[in-house]
Amino acid sequence: MAGGSDAAAFDFVSRWEVSAQREAVWDALVDFNQWPVWWPALKQAVETIHGDEHGIGQKADAVWRGPLGYKLKMSIEAVERVHPEYLRGIATGDVVGAGSWRLGTTGDEWTSIEFDWNVRANRGWMEALAPVARPVFISGHDHVMKKGAQGLATHLSSNLRNFTASVE
Repeated sequence: MAGGSDAAAFDFVSRWEVSAQREAVWDALVDFNQWPVWWPALKQAVETIHGDEHGIGQKADAVWRGPLGYKLKMSIEAVERVHPEYLRGIATGDVVGAGSWRLGTTGDEWTSIEFDWNVRANRGWMEALAPVARPVFISGHDHVMKKGAQGLATHLSSNLRNFTASVE
């Protein structure tokens, strides 16, 4: 989604590994209602649609708080799931776009996690400030993702390694 001169569009990529089994990571990621338990920036998640027997169509309203105190409100809908390898959802609200989780297994049996978040700020003040505040938004996202990675590892009683975050 991010492209060229649109300062309000972002293609974020976060990667890390945890010592938990892939199935346990999968279970934590598909249980969106529990994310606020382990993800410090997620202040509220309310499921509004349960989805089908595979979780497709599950929808939740979420309130996130950035490290500088601003809030982002969005709805996230599960649109694709390939157990236990791939999750994809779409977001509407203060940001619009799509996110996907890819899970793999490393040679030493850790679970590799990649989260791609291709979104555009959809809130007036963020759009207006994006040309100058873009580095702040990127730093905030990276902070939220690292705290989420740490929270997930703790939630799964596992270790975390190789966290990276980037934006294209």
